[in-house]
Amino acid sequence: MQPDQLKKLVKYLVVSILLCLSAAPEAMAAKSNYPLVTYKCDPGADIATITNSLLEGNKGATFHYSAKNGTYSPWNMVDINHESDSTEIIRTRKVTRTCSLSSGDYTITLEPQVFSRDMDGICGSSISTAFTVTIDGVDIQERTPFEDFCRGNSPIITRVTIFGKTGEVKIKRIARYKFH
Repeated sequence: MQPDQLKKLVKYLVVSILLCLSAAPEAMAAKSNYPLVTYKCDPGADIATITNSLLEGNKGATFHYSAKNGTYSPWNMVDINHESDSTEIIRTRKVTRTCSLSSGDYTITLEPQVFSRDMDGICGSSISTAFTVTIDGVDIQERTPFEDFCRGNSPIITRVTIFGKTGEVKIKRIARYKFH
């Protein structure tokens, strides 16, 4: 068998196995984590909040992400090409929201934090989110990923609070082992 034929056969087998596993979502959902990013603008309390968490099991597998409800998944911000020799992310999109607080109009941008565009290797199936906070065209919190790395012991951002009265951006981090 030629190396190219062997490579295609191996990919075919991997895709077949993945399709078989996807046919049993209950089994997969029990071991899978689904990223959940929430955005809330509360002019009455003069704050905007972004949270980063994980949904597990069936709750994550059936969760309905909705811009109307301020819930997002970084997986919904990427386009994936499944037809090439290797599965790869071919395009990313940003979500932009504006929140009017007492000190001005804040623009919050959410975008996927892609660890591996070709979705192979250790970080291939990992994705997170990054955020930017802008007021009057000036970044007061430049692009900041919730997770700097796909593994290891780096801290993870779980909450970002923007205070309208002071313009302060407060970030809460926890240890990775407490998050996953």
